[in-house]
Amino acid sequence: MATPDVDEPRAAPADPVQPLGPLAPVQAAPPPGRTLPGLPMPRDSALLTDPSRRPRIIREPRGRFPFPVPNGWFIVSAADDLQIGEVHPLYYFERELVLFRGADGRPYVLDAHCPHLGAHLAVGGQVEDACIRCPFHGWTFDGGSGRCVDVPYDDTDHIPQRATIRSYPTVERNRMVWVWHHLEGAPPFYDVPEVPEFDDPGWSPIVARDFEIATCCQEMAENNVDRAHFRYVHGTDAIPEEEFHVDGAYKRAVGAGGDFVREGFGLGLGVLRLKGWTTFVSSTTPIDRDHVHVRWIFTSPRELGDGAAENAAETFCAGVSQDIPIWENKVYRDHPVLRPMEKDISEHRRWSRQFYSEETTR
Repeated sequence: MATPDVDEPRAAPADPVQPLGPLAPVQAAPPPGRTLPGLPMPRDSALLTDPSRRPRIIREPRGRFPFPVPNGWFIVSAADDLQIGEVHPLYYFERELVLFRGADGRPYVLDAHCPHLGAHLAVGGQVEDACIRCPFHGWTFDGGSGRCVDVPYDDTDHIPQRATIRSYPTVERNRMVWVWHHLEGAPPFYDVPEVPEFDDPGWSPIVARDFEIATCCQEMAENNVDRAHFRYVHGTDAIPEEEFHVDGAYKRAVGAGGDFVREGFGLGLGVLRLKGWTTFVSSTTPIDRDHVHVRWIFTSPRELGDGAAENAAETFCAGVSQDIPIWENKVYRDHPVLRPMEKDISEHRRWSRQFYSEETTR
């Protein structure tokens, strides 16, 4: 699973990250001219939207991770941001992509460049039915298969198989557009779950947050099993997990007497439910090997009031702001020196291997 790629709060919705106690005041003043944070890390939600506030010490942030972009389902757009006939350029999975909504109402994602002479379909491309027409010479490509279905100026009926753009399985679910990425072009081996709270009148309208981080999916998900970091980064203990289940690409953790349930699907999709407070979906979409685009979608029971989902979003954003300086300056250790109580990290890394493959198509 990729859990909701965020550290879970201990209990109280109002302030899940409590002061660290005797360790908290033992923070040496940073040397002049430096702003390195101490123990626990400071909370600053503005880091999410203003990267200039982030301490970046590492000289070369690229190439820190020894694995490719993972396979899985990832959000590429909010559903409401894509109207019928609209065409949007995207850059995810280290690829130039084009997203459009056909006249049939469905979203489609293709590689962006025309196989004819290389024009970018998002720069002047026109939606026709469930297809997109290239602005350069009018070649038309089916959104579902990527096949060229029309060359308007040619009298020859035959269109070669090579006149095909890579297409990506796409679903619209939980108010978002999700794309299946697989380096070898294989079909999905797990599904995007339906979250019924998003359409339940007893739950509030969704609150969405998105931000980019210089890290990768596996590093973010690893935090959930790195129990020691909760104390030193967040000033709190991890929630004791009373039940833990793994089934292929799926993971489920239950704690706090059943009031805390975290489900993960692959290395970037998670659903976290905190009973009586909030449900939220997390997607960590790879931009490239070294950067991700995180989207969190929150809802809360209406009985908590109009601001409950907003408060939940702010709480979790403040919490992840403590992790960002760590993630953006650390390196990945293939053979880390771990203590016996940290075996969950090794198990998580073994489980994560199933989401990587060798790239055979570009």
